[in-house]
Amino acid sequence: MNLFRITIISFILSTHVFAQKVTYNHIVDSTDTETKEVISLIENYLNSTSKDQKENPFWNTEEQLNHKNFDFLESEFTPSLYMGFPVHVLSIKFKNDVCQIKVQFSYYKEDGTPYILAIVNYIAKKENGRYKLYNALSHNKQQWNCTTVGVVDFYYPKYHSFNYQKAQKLTNFITAICKHFAVPIKPFEYFLADDYDEIQVLKGIDYYLGMGGKSIPGGKATDDKVYCGGLGEYYVHEVFHLQIGQHFPDKHFWTSEGIATFLGGSRGKDLSWHIKRTNRYLQQHPEIDLKEMLKLTNLDHQTSYHYVLGGLIAKKIWEKGGWDSLKDLMSSGVTDDNYYRAIEKNLEVKRTDLNAYIRAQLAYESKK
Repeated sequence: MNLFRITIISFILSTHVFAQKVTYNHIVDSTDTETKEVISLIENYLNSTSKDQKENPFWNTEEQLNHKNFDFLESEFTPSLYMGFPVHVLSIKFKNDVCQIKVQFSYYKEDGTPYILAIVNYIAKKENGRYKLYNALSHNKQQWNCTTVGVVDFYYPKYHSFNYQKAQKLTNFITAICKHFAVPIKPFEYFLADDYDEIQVLKGIDYYLGMGGKSIPGGKATDDKVYCGGLGEYYVHEVFHLQIGQHFPDKHFWTSEGIATFLGGSRGKDLSWHIKRTNRYLQQHPEIDLKEMLKLTNLDHQTSYHYVLGGLIAKKIWEKGGWDSLKDLMSSGVTDDNYYRAIEKNLEVKRTDLNAYIRAQLAYESKK
């Protein structure tokens, strides 16, 4: 669990969760008939109880038919964008047949300082004569270039020179990994840019808690989309999650993140880089007991234990038992006890011996 998730969960636990209260900035022509309809639309949607159900009367039909999780913004935050923050509509702007709704999710702390979760955008357009909501991504992506290679629709900014060689390498990876795990290949959209904040803006997110700082490569996978900042057309970590994850629901978090890091690295660095970094750190901290490794979170801003140690475990299991053993690991259970038992089964290393084993393997791999 990262710091951002801890912050959000702490907020929820320390307050009574708000009803979805909606207030407004100064809205030009708020008495205009169409503006009033859009105001009613956004209020009704934010206060609806059917966002997680099959049909929502305030969202457009096409996106609901094509996407199980039709509101792409909902899963941007943990547990959800709609966790109860008061909503402040900043602006409603019409251009031709499109209306942009800019919304701030925030509250004021006891000392009066603002706590802003996000500033996001929705699109409203008419469907059968009535305004319905659309994802900003569906609208904004039309302004980017798109190239299809294999089952992947690559979307990228105008400034980007498309790399067909890397794109083909990604499609080759998809073919191979789906064969290894015996799952069907899934077509998807792949959004790439030099900086991940460009992707966020494309989604309709002007600001989000945690924005800023030094730009490092990163990405995210959803049901049928991969978002990638800083790694171009070849970011296999998230592609592994998209293609394989849904077929193995009985897996531990460290299993999926570990295999993804073994295959495709993390945050722009391969597993070997993370291993060397972690080995140096652990040599300086002999007090850290790796028999309890699943309690560990981030080592620093670039390395997290579930990536590097999970990746090391996946690598050792693959070296010993090949792809069948990794498939077995992906079905070994979701609990911590399940994960420790899977390690003992596949590597013949008891939990009581993990501290010595992992430290020895980190040292060994760091010499390569």
